[in-house]
Amino acid sequence: MASSELRKRQFIETTFQLLNGALEASRLVFYSVDREHNLHNFVCSRVPADFIRIYVREMHAVDPLHVRRLRSPDERVVRMDRASRDMPLQEVREYETFLRRFDVVDNIDFIFHHDDEIKAGLSVMWTSRDPRPTPVLFRLADELQRYIEFNMSDHMAPSRDDRAARAARMFHLTRREAEVAGLLCCGRTNADIAACLGIGLATVKTHLIHIFEKTGVENRSGLVARLAAPH
Repeated sequence: MASSELRKRQFIETTFQLLNGALEASRLVFYSVDREHNLHNFVCSRVPADFIRIYVREMHAVDPLHVRRLRSPDERVVRMDRASRDMPLQEVREYETFLRRFDVVDNIDFIFHHDDEIKAGLSVMWTSRDPRPTPVLFRLADELQRYIEFNMSDHMAPSRDDRAARAARMFHLTRREAEVAGLLCCGRTNADIAACLGIGLATVKTHLIHIFEKTGVENRSGLVARLAAPH
């Protein structure tokens, strides 16, 4: 593992330990955010694999805490009870049913900024076996978010998605083609890409054909290598 990736993973694991102890929440998910506010590179602690799979393919669209639903671009800690007020009731109930399926009774998201852009987030989830979060814990969460964000820049390397986006501009990809290429470089399947971007599988395949032609590669692994290479 490259030193930058090792440093990133160590930072995330240390952050998980801090939040698990301070907020008494048993489930945590760290994720990166690209320029189009797609979530990727999930790192989980005690989260069932099916949770992330279903979230990526279906439930992100009705998640009250998703970065696309922020009431203000300056929000740093987003609470479920407040964010859900601005959503259609049917979508809120659908998402709550999804959470209950995995025994999640409450959650908040930390939103991390760098250079005035959202770069990452961290979902903190309490199950029925955890102490219920209190107003004191929520105030502590505000303080912890600032502490984590302050320290993040020293430990987080530029994301693979950012490198892919810079390289994509050199090959004259359209905005949508660059989005598809960036998600592919993060390990997403065609189905995942379709779900993240709200497009059909056939459209994803068409974009990939055009991307392969413009970058001069024959397959997905070739594209990853081409976009990750320094230019």
